[in-house]
Formats: sequence, structure tokens, C-alpha cells
Amino acid sequence: MRKYITAVLLVFSVLPGVSLWSASEDLPGWLLFEQGNANFAKKEYGKALKLYKDAISTAGIFPEAEMVIGDIYAAEGENDLAAIQYERAYNQRNTFTVPTQKYDVLYRLARLHEQQENFRSMEDALKLVLSEDRRFSDSENLRLRTQIEKNYFEKGLDQVLKLYRFETRYATSAYSKLGWFYYRTGRFSQSVILYLYAVIYRFQEISAFLSEQDSEFEFITLEDFLRDLSKNASLSSYVSGIDLFKDLYYLAGSTFALGYPKHSVQLWKLIASSKRGGRYAELSERQIKKPWIEPYIITKAKP
Repeated sequence: MRKYITAVLLVFSVLPGVSLWSASEDLPGWLLFEQGNANFAKKEYGKALKLYKDAISTAGIFPEAEMVIGDIYAAEGENDLAAIQYERAYNQRNTFTVPTQKYDVLYRLARLHEQQENFRSMEDALKLVLSEDRRFSDSENLRLRTQIEKNYFEKGLDQVLKLYRFETRYATSAYSKLGWFYYRTGRFSQSVILYLYAVIYRFQEISAFLSEQDSEFEFITLEDFLRDLSKNASLSSYVSGIDLFKDLYYLAGSTFALGYPKHSVQLWKLIASSKRGGRYAELSERQIKKPWIEPYIITKAKP
């Protein structure tokens, strides 16, 4: 990939009439960045890389540009270089124009490590996302986590979703992915609490969406919600874009692995009965007939 980009840049430096080099002179960093984005969208990675680097040179510190340079390397299969870029962007996280973009970097880094089956490093990146959710990470909220889990096992998921209304957060996908990772590595208790947080946040997002349509919307039960899902086209479309059914399915799986089959079967039945459950409805039907725990994944030591 590096040879390819070098060749592209060499062509642009010697061909007459090509103004890529001169066009970047005296332009502000943000404009160079936007020009880079336009070239990136057209998959003209050599041009985009040159513009992003010019933007960094002009601005001095430009984490947005560092991040998308990582995207270029990832698109070209240069995963090690991509990881270096994402880490560089994260190290400059306090200078992002939009502060929440620091989580975008961590999600990119986590996805890159997952693709390489470097799950330990994926875990580290996702834990950095969770570390900034005080409802989960702060030691004084240990009692909150314990109470959520206790309510789930003693009173069911409906009670949890009625009691806890957390604001929409950036960490939902991190809870979901780490919940899956801990399930697939036998850490079922950790998986359950992570999936409970993921589902709480999912329903907060859904509630916010529904409240825009109906200010009197109120969650009653998960069964009622899933039954009514097919009656609301816009809600169905919204839910299909998030991992709600996947989260519910693996919450049930981790719950079963911990020795609570009644809780698990109840959740699987709800998923299986939903017309919008897709593959997780099919998997839930199989789980109801003969429950199983998915095989563990093998985690490599961090390089």
C-alpha cells in the first residue's frame, strides 16, 4: 500500500497541469481535510492521504485527519499502520472538535483488532469506552450494578427496564460487544451485567425515538413492546438498525450458562415470537427445544 501511495504522489508531482500540490498551498487545514474526505469517498486514497497530511502539517494537531488516515490504511489492508494511526488520534483525543469522536477512534481500533482475532486488544479498546461511563465504572456505582443484576434475577427484565432509565450514551455498542466476548470466553456473570446495561441503553434510545412520535409512550412489558413492533413501520425500521435482538439473545445465553434456564427460555420465547427477530428468532426457537452454550473462542496473547 505504501508503494502504491508513493507512486500516486510521484505521478501528481511530475505531470503537467496537475495542481494537487499547489492547490494545498495557503489553504486552511479544515478545507484540506474536507478535500481529503471528498477524495476518500471516491476511493482515491493517494490523493486523500496527501491532503490529510497537508491538513495536519497546516493545523499542527488534527486528530480527525489522523483517524481517517487510519481508515485509509485499514481499507488497503495495512492493519498495523492503521492501528498506529488510531492510537495516535486517540492520544490527541482532547483536541477533537467533536469530543465524542474519541469513541469513534476506539470503536475503529476495536473492530480492527477483532478482524485480526486479536481479542485481548479489542477488549482493551472497548474497556476504555466503558471507563468513561460513570454509572458503570465508578467504584461508588458498584452497588448500582449489583442491584440491577439482583432485580433481573429476582424480578425479571421487565422490572429492570421499568426501574432504570439511563440517558442515551456513547457506550452501548461497547457493552454489547464486550458482553458477547465475555460470553464466548466463559465469563458469564460479567456478560450478563454488560448485556443488561446494553439493553437498558437500547431501550432508552428506543424510548427517546418513540417519545418524538408519542409523548405519552410508556414502557409496560417487553412482550407488549415486541408484539407492537410490527405495527409501527418507523419503529420497526429503527430497531432493525440496532442490535436489540442480538443483545436479548445473548443475554438469555449468558443467563442460561449461569444456571437460570427459566429466565433464558422466557427471553428466547419472546424473541422467537417476534416477526422482526430475524436469525435470532430462529436461533431462539432452537434454544427453546435444546439449549446450548456456544463454543469458546481462543484468545491470543497480546503482541
